[in-house]
Amino acid sequence: MAKAKGLPKGVIGYKEFFDKLLNHPDSLGLILLYGQEQYLIDGALKTAKKKYITEGAESIDFSVIDTRSDDQFSFDRLDEMVSMPPMMSDRRLVIIRQSGVTGKEVTDKDLEILKNIPSSSVVIFVEDEADAKRKVFKAFVQNGTVVSMGAMEDDDISARVGRMFAKYNLTIDGSASRSLISRCGSVMLTISGEVAKIALYCQNAGFSRVTDDIIEDCCPPDLSGRIFDIMDACGSQNPAKALGTLNNLIAMREPLIQIRVQVLNHLKRLIMAKEAGDARVLVSEAGMNEFYAGKLVRQAQSFSMPRLLQTYLSACASDSDVKHGLIDERYALEIILVKAATGDR
Repeated sequence: MAKAKGLPKGVIGYKEFFDKLLNHPDSLGLILLYGQEQYLIDGALKTAKKKYITEGAESIDFSVIDTRSDDQFSFDRLDEMVSMPPMMSDRRLVIIRQSGVTGKEVTDKDLEILKNIPSSSVVIFVEDEADAKRKVFKAFVQNGTVVSMGAMEDDDISARVGRMFAKYNLTIDGSASRSLISRCGSVMLTISGEVAKIALYCQNAGFSRVTDDIIEDCCPPDLSGRIFDIMDACGSQNPAKALGTLNNLIAMREPLIQIRVQVLNHLKRLIMAKEAGDARVLVSEAGMNEFYAGKLVRQAQSFSMPRLLQTYLSACASDSDVKHGLIDERYALEIILVKAATGDR
């Protein structure tokens, strides 16, 4: 299986990991899953539980340490857990969520525990982020399996959307699928919720195919796509078109605060894309979807770095003025877009 693009040395992508988990589970022991795609992470943990834990043995051979619910993690506690052999399953499974170890310096004793996870146990660390430069990250790479759980590939998302609707005996047009994915920011957890809602609507209305019109009626506006359109207009130095798209969003009752936040965040990502110059860097270092990262890099080519920085700093200043009631929110947005569209003139 081809290695996922743009990942740090020794890190594999989610497709390769699921192949190992499903077809070669005995090859896994110490595992680090890092990234923001909760849909993939939840799927991996459920699959691991089915693979390693005998039905009915959850209370004996399966343990979870979740610091989000005030559980306390320590390497000594982990060592104690894995030192106990499984009672009813072939392997003991320990899941550790949000321990923060990938962002900390750890002792040599801690590293020895990671290095010596017994073959009778499988230990899965789940973290939002991981610093590939830290010693503990390198220890995970050397002694286990490190998996990037960032944004899924667009083709994979489209295929999954089709399979989701098929479970409801529905089909979806290609353009409707792309619209749905864009409106949900390519986040599978959000997409799955929207699919359930759309399916219920179609079943009640007697529809068998999901079209662009149905997506438009049922789903949130494609704000991300419209922000891209606005910045495309700014990049081509067409302030009238940028302001026209903004007016359309306001006419559709899109909250000004959401538009303002999206524009500010988009400018920040454009600066990252301009500096990176390569979508693969954004995928590996920022966990962006490959298609989205490619669009950002292409759009950033229409701007100079000074222009982007100047516009972003102006947007930050106007954001503060809006919050302090010093300027009208719509007027502040319009000024930022005009500056973005005319900054190099």
